[in-house]
This record gives sequence, structure tokens and C-alpha cells, in this order.
Amino acid sequence: MTSAVDSSGADESVAPDIAVIADEFGAVVVGDEASIAEFVDQWSSDDPDTAISIPDAPVSDVAGKVASSVMKTTAPATRYIQGSRIWEHASRPKPGTVVTFHRTTRSATTGKILSNPQVVLAPVPGIGQAVLAHMAVTAAFEQLADRIDAHLDRIEDKVDDVPRLASAQRLGDVYGHRRILRRRVAEISAGAVLTETDWSSVAALGADLEVGVERLRQHAADLIAQLRPDDSADKRAEQLRSAVDKGMLGETLNLLLVAQQSLYLWQRLRLERTRREEPDHLEQTVGSARATLREHIEADAELASHLRTVLDRHAALRVSEVHRPLAGRTLARYRVPLARTVDAFIDARALQVESWNGVENASIRDALSVARGRTIDAANSGRRQISAGASAVARWVEPKADGSESGETARADTPLS
Repeated sequence: MTSAVDSSGADESVAPDIAVIADEFGAVVVGDEASIAEFVDQWSSDDPDTAISIPDAPVSDVAGKVASSVMKTTAPATRYIQGSRIWEHASRPKPGTVVTFHRTTRSATTGKILSNPQVVLAPVPGIGQAVLAHMAVTAAFEQLADRIDAHLDRIEDKVDDVPRLASAQRLGDVYGHRRILRRRVAEISAGAVLTETDWSSVAALGADLEVGVERLRQHAADLIAQLRPDDSADKRAEQLRSAVDKGMLGETLNLLLVAQQSLYLWQRLRLERTRREEPDHLEQTVGSARATLREHIEADAELASHLRTVLDRHAALRVSEVHRPLAGRTLARYRVPLARTVDAFIDARALQVESWNGVENASIRDALSVARGRTIDAANSGRRQISAGASAVARWVEPKADGSESGETARADTPLS
């Protein structure tokens, strides 16, 4: 019996092994445990920084309905994979569209299940595409908030230091907001309804959280602007000390994570509120939430990339400065922990920032190596000049047979002394 096969090679008569509801930030993956494990292994081999989590109850409930209608199963497992690599293997449909994968028709050359996508263009029965898009971006907010949470254990004791951030007024409120929002989101994840009373108690926080995030980011940018890579080693060391000790650059980045997490939690509540109370506006709200997430990811990636670049140019002794060991020690003292904080910030935010090997103080050995290189270059240059001079003398003594003169001969009006 012949079965239908789509353009990707997937057998349409066979239920897919994996269903994916993808978004530009990641994908909700639905299927049996074995198929998901295989899918995730391949995904992780392509992207070592992959982050995987189990979505909360509301997301899993909708994903279960997708599995029932598309995969003909009623007991699927659900995972969320952060990253946009799904779109490298399938055409880019509208976010929230279901993409399925068939293990039985995977590539004969590589065996990759990812090479067999099938885009389900028709909406899943009983579930509108806006709801699927809502589920995907909700899972993205959840994963990013959880990822940040995993990096916050070492900064909880910094609350008392918040008032020292003169350019970040009222940032102590971020911790209070975070506590309230986490409680509300936990209740929803456990199946509770977001009541009008509960929503009204947090609805106004959105604007404050946006302002707080931007104020922290601007404070960090202002501190970075005070690091002037063209100054002397001693001045650079003092600038770095001031940015870290007085400006609290590292604490600012960590507090920025707290503010981002609070904003993500609030966006999740906003999405849930719209889904339940204003479903006609769900697509609009999902688009707005997605745009907010994209803007903040791009802004944080730019900040982190700029800070790495400045540290490379500013925070280490150069070859010409190896005679400044005290400045070198000060630079290293502040550079090393700050670099670790920047790396942790990039990891917590899952930012796509180019890899970085870091920078170290130049040593006496480096200076001697450069000096040797310059000596060799100077010697070679001297030999070339002597050789050129000898050639000029030879041409002056014995012109060319045709009587013509080179440019050097023409300019030699008098004998060389």
C-alpha cells in the first residue's frame, strides 16, 4: 500500500514523532520521552548552550491538546528548548505554527530527525494560532526567568547596597516586585485563576519595571563610558577601581538580571490575563510581548559585547607598560571578577555574543619578544638599506649598457662621499 509523502520526505499517513510549536526565541516540543530525548540530543549537539526546561501546567495543557489532534496521543511529554535553530530546518511560518518531525523518514545520510520537518499550515482543531503563539512566547518568558533565577543565588545579599546606586533610584523596589510576581505566577502555574483583584494589584508595575530595567542598563553604560582605554595604565587602573568599587558595575549587571526577571514574570501575567479576559486581543498582546523580549535581548547583548570590548582594550597592561606592575595588579584584581560577572550575565540572559578568550596583562617576556622582533626588523631594514645603497653606487659607477639611467642615477648629480 502506497502512502502519501510530502515534499520533505515525511510520510503523511504516519503520525509524527515530534510536534513543535516554535517561536523566534525557542520551541515547545511535544512527544514521547524517547523521541524528545533524541530530538534534544541533536539540538544540543548543534548548539552547546541549549537550555531545556519543563513548561508549567498551562503550557503543557495546551501542548497536550496539540499532541492529541496532530500526533494522535493523549499522554505526551512536553519540553521547552531555548534557541531559534528550529528555523534552520524548516521554512519560517508564522510564530505559533505547528511543525512536526518523523523519525521514520529521517535523512539516510545523517540520520538526523531534524531533517524531516513538516509544517502544519492548518490550525490545530479547537486551538487557534493566536493561542499557540501565546503558548510559545509564554514558555520563552518562563524559561528565561528560570534561567536568570539560577544565577541569582550569589547576589541576594546585595540588597542593602542598592541605595548606593545613585543613578538607579527606587531599584530596591525590584526585589519587592519580584517577590509578588513570583508568587502570582506560581499560583497560575498550579492552576489558579488570575482574578481581577490579583491583576489590579500588579497591573501598574509594568511601566515601573521597564523604567527600572532601562535605568540599570543606562547606569552600566555610564560606568563603561568612564573607562578610557587610551589613558595611561595608572589612570586606567583607577578608573576600573572606581567603576567596580564606587559605581558597582558588577552589582549593576546582577541587579539588571533581577529587574529583567521581574519584567518577564509581569509579561507572563499580562499574557494570561489577556488570554482569559480579552481573547480577541490575544494576538496583539503576544506580538507586543514578543517585541519587548526581543528589544531587551538585543539591548543586553549590545551592552555585554561593548563591555567585553572595553575590557579587552582597557583592563590589561600593554607591552609598553610592563614596567607598571602596581597598575597591572590593580587591573587584574578588578578585571578578573568583573569578567566573570559579564560571562555570567551573558549566560543568564542566553545572549548570542561572540566567544571571548579574555585578556591578560602583558609580561616582561612579551616585551622582550616584541623587542627581539623589532631588533630583527631593524636589522633586516638596515641590511635592505645598505643593499639599496650599494646598488645605487654600482649603477652610478657603471650605467646601463644602453646609456639610460634609473631614477636613482638621474638624481645622483655628484659623487657619493
